[in-house]
Amino acid sequence: MSRLASKPITFESSVTVTLGDKLVTVKGPKGSITIPVTNGIKVSVEGKEVRVDRENDLLKAFQGLVWSMIRNATVGVTKGFTKKLAVVGKGWRSQVTGNKIILQVGHSHPDEFQLPAGVTASQENPGSFTVMSHDKQLLGQVCANIKKIRPIEPYKLKGIRIEGEYIRQKERKTAGA
Repeated sequence: MSRLASKPITFESSVTVTLGDKLVTVKGPKGSITIPVTNGIKVSVEGKEVRVDRENDLLKAFQGLVWSMIRNATVGVTKGFTKKLAVVGKGWRSQVTGNKIILQVGHSHPDEFQLPAGVTASQENPGSFTVMSHDKQLLGQVCANIKKIRPIEPYKLKGIRIEGEYIRQKERKTAGA
């Protein structure tokens, strides 16, 4: 468990944190996120701070998980999260239109990816686009689904990738002379 879970989470005045039965709701200018709380984990709000405590030491991991999810929610509803994706391949490109991403990545037809509610995208150039959301978990899942359309090929490293992601390139096979 991270030692951060014993520290309080501070949030801005534009954020409201509401405690319910086994749920914590975080609302802010960018949206609202509801977080489930495990049995044995106690969440309390004191002014502009949220504290996460546990009943016993067997729940250390869940305390860290709930703390992390609440912290991500408070950051997400104020600032939001972004991930930049790159389309790497000769002649491959992307186009963002509304809440749809059209990818031309070597298939016989363009692939259309419908963005779910709460996720938006913007286009920088035909080879890259940025996906934005207030929910970090939803953003990660959407990026994983987009990457599944054309996974990275390990020899030439062609495919859809998140910028900054480490990719190990394989060496090509050689003749065994």
